[in-house]
Amino acid sequence: MDARSRRWIFLSVLVLFFVVSVARLVTTVRRDGVEGATVWIALLVVALVVVVTLAVVVRRARAVAAHVARLRPGAVVVPGFTTSETLDEARAAGADTRGIAGVGGSPAALAVVGDRVEVWVRREQEPRWTVRRVPGGVSPVDAVYGSRGTAGVRVADGGAAVTVVPAYRPLRATGGLAGDDVARAVREMSGA
Repeated sequence: MDARSRRWIFLSVLVLFFVVSVARLVTTVRRDGVEGATVWIALLVVALVVVVTLAVVVRRARAVAAHVARLRPGAVVVPGFTTSETLDEARAAGADTRGIAGVGGSPAALAVVGDRVEVWVRREQEPRWTVRRVPGGVSPVDAVYGSRGTAGVRVADGGAAVTVVPAYRPLRATGGLAGDDVARAVREMSGA
């Protein structure tokens, strides 16, 4: 099953859930009044908030990567989300930390430009900081993402560093499920 099929199934299930919930809500209101429908209303509101939040985060992750690709044509661009380590690495590099959440999850992108990796946060005109590409400098790591550990990628040169959760598939990465994206990011940034 390819990504398009999974997306179609996901959206179909979401629409079915919404239709069933609305039908159940209407039936409950008619039978029991508004008080009996409180749980269904709360469930619909929570579902709506979750869906909207995920849609915004996925859109922002894609927008940052697309922005960097426009500013760095021909560069390898690795979309990602920051980790808890990213904030400390930005401070150590003397970079601006606005927009980098302390628990991770902020959309970011890494651009491989010649002998360096640029760290981009938000849709700014310049990278926040750079890390030199050195042999063995790109590696998979266990990173802190929210309240749990997850697979991430670290680029380090002995002085500067950056750790991200790769987000080629941003919806999965939002949940900390980078999977094969980590190996792909390591390959692309190592030049292998």
